[in-house]
Amino acid sequence: MNRKTFLKHFLGSLGARDIRWDRETNESISGTVLYELDDTEEVQDFIWHETESNTPPKAVYDLTRTIYKSKLLDNDKLTVPRDELYRSYCKEIGRISQRKDFDSALESLLSIEIPMVDDGIETDIYFIHE
Repeated sequence: MNRKTFLKHFLGSLGARDIRWDRETNESISGTVLYELDDTEEVQDFIWHETESNTPPKAVYDLTRTIYKSKLLDNDKLTVPRDELYRSYCKEIGRISQRKDFDSALESLLSIEIPMVDDGIETDIYFIHE
């Protein structure tokens, strides 16, 4: 799994219709989120200060993909209780996950912050919360 794949699902869960990739270094990856494909005003630049080798583990990616595919966010807030998210996650991965592993993946996901950039300055963050 790599940063781009993870970000497609993470930012997609938060409303990104597409991402234009800008710069990728060992220390960070940046780009522009497109919210509407035909409206050049509905965009947001971002930078994620994360190395490729420190990309979240597969369980966090699978959880992010579950949230993205099932449309389980309202803006940045989960729309389902933790137990329901756990069931959706297990269905998505095709097996029953140990609950402690799911909880750990969810806590990791909830700790991720991706800075938004306006005029070259980090101004806000993308994040997911319960």
